[in-house]
Amino acid sequence: MIKSSFLTLMVWLTAAMMSASVSASPRILSLDWTQTETLLALGVTPVAVAQKADYNSWVKAPPIPEKTVDIGLRTQPNMERLAELHPDKILISPIFKAMTPKLSTIAPVSSIPLYESGLSWTSLKTVTRQIAREANRPEAGETLIANAKQQLASLRDTIPGEQPPLLMIQFLDPNHVRVFGTNSLYHAAISELGLSNAWQNTTNSWGFSMVSTRELLDLDAQLVIVRPLPAGVEQTLKTNMFWQYLVKRTGRTPLMIDPVWSFGAIPSALRFARLVTVALTDPEQGEQS
Repeated sequence: MIKSSFLTLMVWLTAAMMSASVSASPRILSLDWTQTETLLALGVTPVAVAQKADYNSWVKAPPIPEKTVDIGLRTQPNMERLAELHPDKILISPIFKAMTPKLSTIAPVSSIPLYESGLSWTSLKTVTRQIAREANRPEAGETLIANAKQQLASLRDTIPGEQPPLLMIQFLDPNHVRVFGTNSLYHAAISELGLSNAWQNTTNSWGFSMVSTRELLDLDAQLVIVRPLPAGVEQTLKTNMFWQYLVKRTGRTPLMIDPVWSFGAIPSALRFARLVTVALTDPEQGEQS
C-alpha cells in the first residue's frame, strides 16, 4: 500500500515537473529594445539586455528590472559575459543579423522582423505572437493584444470629436525634422484612436521622412512634437522666424510629448496613444516652442 502510494506520488511529481518545464519561459537574451519591451509586457524578464540605460531613456516602459544584466552595446555585446549567462535563446532583429554566426555559438538565435513589409496594427500583433511563442507564453501574447485593444478603445472614447490630422515630428536641428507617415508606429497608434495622419508622402522603411520644416508649411494639421529635442533647438525655435510663422499659420498650439520609441511594438504604441490622448484632452499639456 505504501509502495503503491509512493509510486503514485512520484508519477504525479514527474508529470508536474514536465508540465512546468514546458510552460516555463526560457532564459532569453534580448538585443533589440522592441523585443525587450514586449517580453516585459508579457511578464517575462530577460536574463540580459543591451544598453539598459539608453532603453530607460528612450523606451522608458515597461521598466527593466534591476536584476537583468546589461551586456553592452546592441551592435557590440560583451560576448564573454554573454557566454557566462548561459541563455537558452537569443532574440535579435534583422538589423543585427550579421552577428548571428557569433551569437549562435552561445545559444540558438531567433531573428524577428517588424518593419520588413510595412508597419501596421496587424504586424504589431504578429510580432507580439512570435515573441510570445519564443517565450513559451502564447496565452500572454493574446492577453497583451486584447488588453491593448481595450485600452485604445477607452482612450478613443475620451478624445473630443472633429480632431484635425496630426503632423508627428521629431527635430533633427532647428530646420529639419523626421515626420512620421502611414507605415510608422505612431501612425498605427493614432489610427486605433480614430485620428488621421497629415503626412501622406512617401517614407522610408522605418515609417518616416527627413524633410525641411519648409515642407510642412502648407499642411493643415495639429503639430505633435516628440521629445527629445537636440541640444539648443528649443531655445533656437523661440526666435526662429520661419518656425514661428509656421506655428501661427496652423492656428494651433503644438503639442509636446515625452519620448516614445518609434521603432517599438505594442507597448510603445500604447504609450504613444496615451500621451497623445492626454495632450489632446488637456490643453495645458501642449507647449509652444
